[in-house]
Amino acid sequence: MKLTTTLLTVLSIAALTITSCGKKEVATTEPAATVPAATTPTTTTTTSTTVATTPATGGPLSATEKAQLTPVKTALVMTNTAVKTGDMAKAKTQFDKFSGLWKVAEPMVKAKAGASYPMISSGIEMVKTAMSGATPDKAKAGEGLNSIIKAMDVIMNKK
Repeated sequence: MKLTTTLLTVLSIAALTITSCGKKEVATTEPAATVPAATTPTTTTTTSTTVATTPATGGPLSATEKAQLTPVKTALVMTNTAVKTGDMAKAKTQFDKFSGLWKVAEPMVKAKAGASYPMISSGIEMVKTAMSGATPDKAKAGEGLNSIIKAMDVIMNKK
């Protein structure tokens, strides 16, 4: 009985090994199509012109969204006021405050701003560059801040 059980076990293993060794299964899958994110502007090219299209942006802000963006805009306005009065130390402090708030607010702003988002993004980069030097560039900082504040006003006042 023990010999029969051992023999059956060995034959079963051998049969499984033989049947699986001859064939290699290869999984074939089609690469997934890449779909642009809903907040990424896309470009459609025709034979004669290139037309920029913008995905649908969000409508008016909800009360919760406005409450989230209000401190962000306040930090920008306070930074701009400090730049205008020449208090660059205060401007840097306020812009740092904005930067911390921006990390949380940026995805919502990006979704709501649509085609205006690049203006906001480039304004932020302009302010960062202007404030990073040993002698901050008031004119560039003010220009970038005005650009960001204007775009934020449009988003926050959508009807």
